[in-house]
Amino acid sequence: MKNGALILKIVVVLAMGVVGLLLTFYVNGYFAVWSSNLRVDKVDVTVNVNPNGVAHISENDYYTFTKPYHGLAPYTQFPNGVSMSNFRLSVQGATIQKTEGNVNQSGFDLLVYLNNGYTVPKVGGDNVVMNLSYDVTGGFQNGNDFSQFFYKFWGKGTPSWVPLLTVHYIFPANFNIDRIFLHPLDLQHRIVMNGKHDFTVTYHNIPPNTYAEARVVFPLTNVKYASPLSMTLNQVEGIENGYSHGIFWQWFWIALLIILIPLIPLLFRRLFGIEPKVDVTEYEREIPFDDPPELVNSVVKRLISEPDSDGFAAAILNLVDKGYLEFSGENAFEVLDGKKPLSESEKMLFYNVIKPFSIDGIFDPRAIGESMKGNIQKAQKFNNAFVDWKMKVLTDGETRNYLLTYGNTITKVVTVFALMILPIALVLLNIYNGRAYPNLLMILSWVTFADWVTSWIILMLPRDIFGRWTKDGRTYYLRWKHFEKYLMDYSLIKEKPPESILIWKQYLVYGTSLGIAKHVIKAIKEVNPPEIVESDPFFPAFTTMIWYDSLIVLPQSAMINANVQQVGNMGNFGGGGFGGNVGGGFGGGGRGGF
Repeated sequence: MKNGALILKIVVVLAMGVVGLLLTFYVNGYFAVWSSNLRVDKVDVTVNVNPNGVAHISENDYYTFTKPYHGLAPYTQFPNGVSMSNFRLSVQGATIQKTEGNVNQSGFDLLVYLNNGYTVPKVGGDNVVMNLSYDVTGGFQNGNDFSQFFYKFWGKGTPSWVPLLTVHYIFPANFNIDRIFLHPLDLQHRIVMNGKHDFTVTYHNIPPNTYAEARVVFPLTNVKYASPLSMTLNQVEGIENGYSHGIFWQWFWIALLIILIPLIPLLFRRLFGIEPKVDVTEYEREIPFDDPPELVNSVVKRLISEPDSDGFAAAILNLVDKGYLEFSGENAFEVLDGKKPLSESEKMLFYNVIKPFSIDGIFDPRAIGESMKGNIQKAQKFNNAFVDWKMKVLTDGETRNYLLTYGNTITKVVTVFALMILPIALVLLNIYNGRAYPNLLMILSWVTFADWVTSWIILMLPRDIFGRWTKDGRTYYLRWKHFEKYLMDYSLIKEKPPESILIWKQYLVYGTSLGIAKHVIKAIKEVNPPEIVESDPFFPAFTTMIWYDSLIVLPQSAMINANVQQVGNMGNFGGGGFGGNVGGGFGGGGRGGF
């Protein structure tokens, strides 16, 4: 039917929108948050470094269990060269029943049971505080001309937002703090110096699966327990400057992707889609052009594409009108020897598609469809003949040069790259680089979602939105569309109905090609022309839609059955090591519940 293609396009856009929305939720960690039984309320960390370079770290995590739970699941893995000792763990607000997992100098990975079975939290949740403390040796590093303490005080393995994270740093009096570099920079944060050798870092609203760290830089300082770092201060400054400048480029790409959403359709519509002005009447009461109905379907309804099922049904009906077919019941056709001349596409349809697949001189679409089930060879033969006919009709339409489609092609290629590939690549690059800009990544992911939906809308738009009709093509198209408009206006038809049954036949043939067979039949029933009698060969077409329903199903049935066999036979910033790039601080890990 006429609205079938539009409905399909809307369904495609909605389906792709749902896919894009789910991927956006996944990228931002929403699924992990929703499935987690634990919420982080706040975190307090104290880092106290002694003169030997050994850091004593204590961490207090305030949690609320919101779903049935067993307990807590903290883990941290330290890099080579860093070792842990004197590990302690306790819990306030609950009693530890048992602890499973590993604790060694490389870190810890634990399951801390707070019950002997699942506990259902009270209304508002169960509040607990987990206290961790341990000593770290090797976290203090000496480079070629500087020293640093690069600690990742929050890891990206936590499926929860963190409303407030506070870290207190305390260094010995002989450790002269030169600079402090925080990551990430795009979240709300603050550094408060409490003295010359101690300071406090505060972060607000850290997203799920996000790390936070501080690189504290000193002049080259000799300590007993320091690990080597083969970097210079200039190299570190280059890394940090590149990271801070990256915020500008992140905003640049976000702004560009937002601008492209309206710019691409407006610009390319202006460049390629402005139609020539032609003078045509508002309604067309007569058949505008003497062309086969399948060609009208290909040019007007399909905008110079292969004819669809409506074109096929109209072509069959036209062969009835020309005496090559005759209704045999309401949904089958008897093959006759017509005398009227046929176009090349009509000959191909009649001699290559209809006659070879008729049984005892009867072309029965439903019977043919049933016979192809399980008969792949027959289905492929019919499908090949049918596709050849469609390509012939398309070629006839293209040779008229009615529609210039290069603008449509350029627009949709640019759309795929600029609104689909580019934003997705930027999101993946951010993820690959360790989510160095978590807040900007979240904004970018939602802009990418908007780009994704917009791109699918543009891809589903008709070819003539960004293509351009020639003057002859525009005249041809509009005259047929105004003829369609007339057939849809029952009041006009009733005011001055066709004088001949022959015209009613033409109305139904071409109305079918335009996808409005149902409306033409309704008009016929309202006018009830006296010339239409049961003995008329066209009578079944005038009174029911059974013939139409059987015809439009046949091509799809053939295609599906022809492809069964084929289907059956288808067989940065992140990384860089401890102490170097952004995200390379020791520590991290994750905090969660189970």
